[in-house]
Amino acid sequence: MSQIIYGDLNVKRTLNADRRVNQGLSRETITSLRNVVVNDYAWLQITNASTQDVVMPDATTLANGWSIVVMADAASGASVNVKSYHAVTPVLIKNILVGRAYRFSLVDGTASAGVWHIDFLEEADLIASARYVGSFNATSDWGSPSGGYYTYTLAQSTHLRGTSPSVSLLLGPAPYSRVGCDLLTIAANGDVAIRVPQVPDLRFAGEMILI
Repeated sequence: MSQIIYGDLNVKRTLNADRRVNQGLSRETITSLRNVVVNDYAWLQITNASTQDVVMPDATTLANGWSIVVMADAASGASVNVKSYHAVTPVLIKNILVGRAYRFSLVDGTASAGVWHIDFLEEADLIASARYVGSFNATSDWGSPSGGYYTYTLAQSTHLRGTSPSVSLLLGPAPYSRVGCDLLTIAANGDVAIRVPQVPDLRFAGEMILI
């Protein structure tokens, strides 16, 4: 015989389940910000046509060890930004690419944003290294020349590959071929910049791949 409890159950010591404890999954299509709440489903499977935000609860209202899985459904048209709580401007803690799922576990809830441990729910030996692939054109993306050079800059906040990425340049359009530039720099904050001479104008369209 099964029993239903409409509310919360607090076990002060160990809870032993002879068979299993089932947790819920919610499949949702979102078109705007999705706020997570303390008693949300254990797994959120998100479908979205454009990149949307999923914002964690105020961490001071949670117990350390509280966790949730967020997945960008394989049918989605864009990634999902998971952000820590802030009353005005939530801060990005993980961009989830389409088809991937991560578990977010609270390890320190003394501040509202919290400190989160993030686990990628996939066998590491089955996936390629996480990478950023972005394209740029041969005109406006290079901005105005300065000191005889054009410069194209890719911000770390866009590529999200940290402060010491491995960078490859490809000349496009497809089929792409590897190409060099006059100078490639990686700033202390992770911003990547490439430059080419203004005369002759050596700007080019292509792709930048960061690992």
